[in-house]
Amino acid sequence: MKNRKLWLFIIPFAILFACLLYFFLPPGPDRGNEAQAKEENRTPTCAVEKQPVVSDPQTLTVKPGEKIQDAVDKARPGDTVLISSGLYNEGVIVKRNNITVRGEGQGDTRPVLDGQKQIGNGIIACGDQFVAENLIVKNYQANGILVNGSDGVTLRNIFADDTGEYGLFPVHTKNVLMENNVVTRASDAALYIGQSEDVVVRNNEAYGNVTGLEFENTSRGLAENNYLHDNTSGLLVFVLPDLVRKETTDNKLVNNRIIGNNLENFGKPGSIVSRVPPGVGMVLLGPDGAEIANNEIRDNRSAAIAMVSLHTFFSDRATFDVGTEPENNHIHNNTIEHNAFDAHPAAKEFGFPAVPLIWDGTGTNNRWDQPGVESFPPILPDSSWSPLLNNAYVRLLAIARKFL
Repeated sequence: MKNRKLWLFIIPFAILFACLLYFFLPPGPDRGNEAQAKEENRTPTCAVEKQPVVSDPQTLTVKPGEKIQDAVDKARPGDTVLISSGLYNEGVIVKRNNITVRGEGQGDTRPVLDGQKQIGNGIIACGDQFVAENLIVKNYQANGILVNGSDGVTLRNIFADDTGEYGLFPVHTKNVLMENNVVTRASDAALYIGQSEDVVVRNNEAYGNVTGLEFENTSRGLAENNYLHDNTSGLLVFVLPDLVRKETTDNKLVNNRIIGNNLENFGKPGSIVSRVPPGVGMVLLGPDGAEIANNEIRDNRSAAIAMVSLHTFFSDRATFDVGTEPENNHIHNNTIEHNAFDAHPAAKEFGFPAVPLIWDGTGTNNRWDQPGVESFPPILPDSSWSPLLNNAYVRLLAIARKFL
């Protein structure tokens, strides 16, 4: 009889203790739960021709009527290919390290690489320390400039127009600088950085694209002082499954202007970006450790910032080979005005109300320091919350979602 009374006393306290552990202890690591996922490589490659850097670098000049590719093939590591003003209807492949491709002239007098919608890529490069600058690149089927697998990439002062899916496209790269470029009419992302690390994207303009700027499975990126306007969505930070690199971490998005991104989505049917609803200034899909600060975000019809789990975006998918939840992100001191004034039907399909700040309640230690900005849920965790309280709130939201 005494043992029974003892157990009647112990069991409620054990249940209470278990509930407290559930609500206040942080969850385990957010990792993929798909043992063997396919890995997709969507980009063409080229094999690097390894040669030593020359001690006497030279400049090889290309004039109208000549082929850029001929000069590139002659260039040694360390040389510069200087392109005179004029029209060049070709695609170029750069296979050596330490090659600079530079155009003469300024503004409309820069050399024009025009694919006439007959050529896939304007430039493909795979060597380290590659520089392309001062060019106009237009009318290609796939990409404007694609750099694959390089360590040390500079893309500067390039105007890319109607170049297929991507305008400027470094992938599997390190130590990337993209600055002072203007890109328009890309059917995916104007400025795209995929599966890369240590990236700086600054002082660029992107308009009339499906996405202005995208970090995908990329870490330690800085997006600063970019003007992203009149796209379907201004800025995306995604971690996606089925790619070689499995994380998107520690990116900074600061001092950007993200304005009036309400263009109808014209992405390739079936592509991931084709699912992005028009009118969302910034979409954060499962990143970790991002800082979003001091941006001007206004006039986006569906939302200013949406941060969601992969389970929300890929509601029909059960397993992933990447961590799915956004964690340790800090959103603060942004100027957010006149957003979510007329949510697009595609945005409404996700089930969120039309408010500037949207969070699906997933992930740990996310902080929103945006006082006075309407949000869903109406209460967002900020920097005054302890990690224990933050975690408990996430757990309560998870329970609420099951009954809504």
